[in-house]
Amino acid sequence: MTMNGVAVIHVRWSGFLSRLSRYWPYILGAGVLVQLTGLLFNNDGSRYATQLYLLLFAPALLLLLSRRLSVETWRQLPACLLLGLCAWVLLCGWLHPGVAKGVGYWFKITGLLLLYVFAVASLVRQPRVFVGVLTAAMAMAVLFAWLTLYYQFGVLDKPLDYQAMRFAGRLSELGWNGFANLKHPIVAGLYYGVFATLAIGLLAGFPLRTWQAALLAAGICGLFAYILLTFSRGAWFSTATGCLAMLLLFPSRRSRLLLGAGALLLLVALFVFWPEIRHERQVGLSSRGLIWDEWARRFPVFWLTGAGAGANFAFTFPPPFDWSVKHAHSLYLQLWYEYGIVGILLFVALLASLLWKGWTCRTEPLARVGLALLAFAMVAMISDVYAIFHRPSPYWVVFWLPVGILLGVRKPSSARETA
Repeated sequence: MTMNGVAVIHVRWSGFLSRLSRYWPYILGAGVLVQLTGLLFNNDGSRYATQLYLLLFAPALLLLLSRRLSVETWRQLPACLLLGLCAWVLLCGWLHPGVAKGVGYWFKITGLLLLYVFAVASLVRQPRVFVGVLTAAMAMAVLFAWLTLYYQFGVLDKPLDYQAMRFAGRLSELGWNGFANLKHPIVAGLYYGVFATLAIGLLAGFPLRTWQAALLAAGICGLFAYILLTFSRGAWFSTATGCLAMLLLFPSRRSRLLLGAGALLLLVALFVFWPEIRHERQVGLSSRGLIWDEWARRFPVFWLTGAGAGANFAFTFPPPFDWSVKHAHSLYLQLWYEYGIVGILLFVALLASLLWKGWTCRTEPLARVGLALLAFAMVAMISDVYAIFHRPSPYWVVFWLPVGILLGVRKPSSARETA
């Protein structure tokens, strides 16, 4: 190829990147919106994956390359720890004899995760677009929460009885043509809990007209009702933690009113639903204690090097139970089991660095949103989230979304200097 030909290609490529730079926030915004809500309006997993590759991962890769790997995004402590954690996952997936899948799988998963985190972090630096994406995603979640309540109890006429709901009717899907099917009540509760936390933040921390606040309050009621009827206590506590953090991080007259109203509703609920609350206390940890005891018993075997990336924590309950599990029912324990002491230390350091960065940038509204969502995720990971290094799922919304937000936020002085 002649030098003239190379020059022509270079000019065309530069022109393409220049045009892309004007539209990339909206392209990435569409991709992130699909990632956040595609689980609701897709009833086919392969269709969802195709949409993500075309609308999110491919544009994010192009943007990353056009920015020469966007070194400024990764030149911060949380990003370095994230890259170190991903490198350790790859190393375990390549060299560990107990690995569940080949190194190609782990390279793909970590690559997609980093592209997603980069896309979210890049959008955070376009706050108007990103807030619009979060608002649209929250509106979609509100719509499907109310549709589920209507269809389950209005069309299918399910009984609103505690015993019937608790043991056979926990919400996890719309119930029509496979839409909004999140497969399990715990997953559904956590997924909608993220949007309930976002909705509380929007109500408490952003200027709204009266009709907007009333409409948002109705949406929050639908989300809370859905989460309550999943009967996932992990989702309950995670949502309560996230919402409380959001109200404390956005101090205002409205947030104080919401805190007071929430405390009053809690007292009323304790009085009205005391028999049901006593039963939930009797259920306890749903046999998680036995799983965690077994984890502790095996600890001397795996604590140093782990059992291998993706390794199942297989445990069969003793009689009279007749079922088994494949993970430790705690992300912290599962990560230690799979990746050993190095993996869990890198993960804890990542969480600590994200919390510190969010706190130092708390003058930025999106930093406060990221902190509240990370608080939600940290509570959820105690007993319910089983994996974060896997294909796109609701757990990406629970954990990797706040990671991307906190990687993207900057102190106002840094933002002005970069601008």
